[in-house]
Amino acid sequence: MIMHVDEAVGVDRLLYALERAQERARHEGRPVLASLTEPAPALNPLAAYAAAAGHSERSLWFQPSRRFALVGAGVAQGIEAGDLQRFESVREARRALLDGAILESMVDEDRGSGPVLLGAFSFDPRRETTAEWQGFPAARLILPRLLYTANVDEHALTLTAVVWPDSDPSAEARRLIEERDQWLEAARLPVAQLPEGGAVRLSETRPAADWQQVVADASAAIRDGQAEKIVLAREVRLRSESDFDVSQALSQLAAAYPTCYVFAFGHGDKTFLGATPERLIRVEDGDLEAACLAGSERRGSTPEEDRVLGEALLASAKDREEHAIVVRALREGLADICDRLIAPDEPELLSVSNVHHLYTPIVAKLRDGVCILDAVERLHTTPAVGGYPRETALTFIREHEGMDRGWYASPIGWVGPDGGGEFAVALRSGLVDGSSAYLFAGCGIMGDSEPQREYDESWLKFRPMLSALGGELR
Repeated sequence: MIMHVDEAVGVDRLLYALERAQERARHEGRPVLASLTEPAPALNPLAAYAAAAGHSERSLWFQPSRRFALVGAGVAQGIEAGDLQRFESVREARRALLDGAILESMVDEDRGSGPVLLGAFSFDPRRETTAEWQGFPAARLILPRLLYTANVDEHALTLTAVVWPDSDPSAEARRLIEERDQWLEAARLPVAQLPEGGAVRLSETRPAADWQQVVADASAAIRDGQAEKIVLAREVRLRSESDFDVSQALSQLAAAYPTCYVFAFGHGDKTFLGATPERLIRVEDGDLEAACLAGSERRGSTPEEDRVLGEALLASAKDREEHAIVVRALREGLADICDRLIAPDEPELLSVSNVHHLYTPIVAKLRDGVCILDAVERLHTTPAVGGYPRETALTFIREHEGMDRGWYASPIGWVGPDGGGEFAVALRSGLVDGSSAYLFAGCGIMGDSEPQREYDESWLKFRPMLSALGGELR
């Protein structure tokens, strides 16, 4: 094999990092993280994710309109927590993982490169996990063995290993290089499409009348002053004659919703995927951006109808009140960890291909020593996906919703070595397991909510994943 000079330098830098990590591991009697970030060829992120199919853990974080993507393959180290102190547990494990790490880089400082952790926190750690969500715990962040980063015209690949005192740095370097080359080669090939799965059968896991009665009960509780808002979710199940094609579904989502966060977290045979419009929080160099998204209306079939529907949403007292609750809660949640927090007085429209949303951006400066995970803990669950007050709404959801949300409506995203990163709220999503899939959608219930209208709105929110997986639209 002919090796280019820069590739030979990369191999040497990788071996150097692994050897230094082993020295530190022997000296301190504990494992030490080592990574090398090197320039990479431009890849199609969806093809790179498909090429990671042989790994037990694989991750995709893709924003087509911003030309930003993270694709992870394999596991250098996983962090999991199943208790109510999950955020604290993850923060401590992350600090320990990065303590004394040997980080080598052959690229300029680039957002999303280096030892990046990708993953999610479940919606409600108090909820008993059902069989469909086995393998998706209350918290899991994965440090990939191989990480591809695309940021506009910059492309990088990070190779990572945890080195023990008795590790063999030379053998580990060879394994990493071999895995890298195999992955890059596979990612350059066309994405193989599964055969047509035939008819996709849809079933509601809860009768429509039952769910609408819960909506009516929530609305009555709000009118009685027990809460200001309660978000209720429902699920539908899809069955196909053969396995669903996750790669094809992701391709459709990226093409149809380029301004959304297209994501996938594969664990064994299961994949949690979707295209969510809702950013929870973004932190870069201490600058924080959060998004309030609540209140929605369908898009019109003509420009004039679309304009009328958008204007009606902006003027809707019910939706404006629902939205204001979200803005207030986010401001309160961030107040003690941020400075100079700014939010507009009036919401604007954020429109994706099938729905209008009321949207308010928030910007602030994160205080020194605060990580993005601290902000995620303070914001989840937002009134946009749980309700307000938080604990009152969550109690109602636990007692009446009748389903395990798992990672649906949860914080999903990534955190970089500097404590920055980005998390979104896992909406417009589904869990695929071979020839079965569960799709999820929720509606914000207020005192004047109409059960039939909320039920109809939920079908609007199912539409992205139904279409991507070949289900019948309603």
